[in-house]
Amino acid sequence: MQDFQLEMSKYAMEVLTKSRNMEKVMLFLELCISNVSDPRISNQLTVVGEELAYNIFSYAYDGAPGDFILKVCIFPEDGKVVMEFRDAGKPYNPLEHVVPDMDVPISERSIGGLGIALSKKLTDKQVYKYENGQNVLIVEKYIGAS
Repeated sequence: MQDFQLEMSKYAMEVLTKSRNMEKVMLFLELCISNVSDPRISNQLTVVGEELAYNIFSYAYDGAPGDFILKVCIFPEDGKVVMEFRDAGKPYNPLEHVVPDMDVPISERSIGGLGIALSKKLTDKQVYKYENGQNVLIVEKYIGAS
């Protein structure tokens, strides 16, 4: 019997940050992570991808269309999924955003911040860098080695 080993899978897409393209991003994400065997982790990755992409679509270019690049890499041997989000909008490190105080009533909280807080909670590692005029946000989720 032959020993089969899963190969690394790498996917990438580039779209303009127009609202109609958000659906394309979600379909792309679902296709990429459909091979992740744990449905709970797959759902978490979908939520993270949607939250982070939506923030870029909404804020990176102040409402104007701009370039958005999403890369998804699945490393079965290392047991992780890596998602990389890129945009050439204004420099912004979402990891520095203050997490809203959940003990304060909703009516008194500042708007925003829940999506990035949720994304940080649902992933195992997050890295931001600004390089070559682009915001680069990389998140990793451990899925267990195969």
